[in-house]
Amino acid sequence: MRIILYILGSLILLGALCYAATLVGVPPVWVGVIGAIIFGLGIMGAARTGTRGGTTDSGTSTVINKVE
Repeated sequence: MRIILYILGSLILLGALCYAATLVGVPPVWVGVIGAIIFGLGIMGAARTGTRGGTTDSGTSTVINKVE
């Protein structure tokens, strides 16, 4: 659920900044470049905040080493 909220927040920020850039008079090509960068950073941030396979809700992980 956290990832969805993070991506949603990134999309809202992306839309607001692109709209502001068009109001200021930034050329559409640069608005697209800025939008792609912000979108990429939002996806990378969402992936970073996600939980990994071995972690629990408290953020601790259990490591089991099998010794033969």
